[in-house]
Amino acid sequence: MIQFNRNAVLDILYESENRLTARAYIKQIALGLSISFRQAKKVLNSLVDEQELAYQDLYGSTYVAQNFLKPVRVTDHFFLKPPARESQAGPNDIDILIDQGISFGSGHHPTTRLCLEAIDTTFFSAPSIEVTPNFIGADIGTGSGVLAIALCLAGMEHCKAWEIDPNAVSEAKKNVSANNLSHKICVIEDYMPVCEAQFSVIIANLRFPTLKQLSGLIQKNLCQRGVVILSGIRQWEKEDLIAHYAKIGFALVWQMDEKNWSGLIMKNGL
Repeated sequence: MIQFNRNAVLDILYESENRLTARAYIKQIALGLSISFRQAKKVLNSLVDEQELAYQDLYGSTYVAQNFLKPVRVTDHFFLKPPARESQAGPNDIDILIDQGISFGSGHHPTTRLCLEAIDTTFFSAPSIEVTPNFIGADIGTGSGVLAIALCLAGMEHCKAWEIDPNAVSEAKKNVSANNLSHKICVIEDYMPVCEAQFSVIIANLRFPTLKQLSGLIQKNLCQRGVVILSGIRQWEKEDLIAHYAKIGFALVWQMDEKNWSGLIMKNGL
């Protein structure tokens, strides 16, 4: 087997803005390592055999992705883990059990990882943010339910998770149950209504126009000094979104970028 720089090969995939088909990835490996297409194919096959990477069928095409069919560390504290796999979490780590379905939020997308980083930061790394765990959290467009689950595993007492896709609602409920959180998380098949300052943390991993449209609703539903975690934003959109939320009383307290996507933590009424 050809010797190769494992991290360099994985970075080609992880730093790509677009999904890579197997053929496109092999071409980039060959170019990056100055090896033949045949040798590059063997490199990819070895990473698949080691379960570092996996083939993913989507809309009739086959792509290469990080393998989430085994436990994968996504932040300093969170692992994403299929329910049937053995945990690799240490004493200060938290397993989030997620069954790989069709709903958004499996961990493949940078915006999901940015939200998990924001939750990690809010509850473990930045005590100055001062979240009130005994208040209720909210997840708008919950998808797989991963972010609502992470909120409660991090310390939030209860969470309401809204989703309008019935397939996603079904998957989210299964994932909530797998994490033994059915008594804490309520998955609701509907749009988020006006709840009048009910939540201390709201998460919205949605696209830029929707996040702007929902800003007034989010402010009404967030308690004073509550935290909103926003993602689904391209890097070139974030300054506009930060300014939009600042006009209605929010202040930026954290931000991170990954693959031209951005995640934000903003506080209400600083």
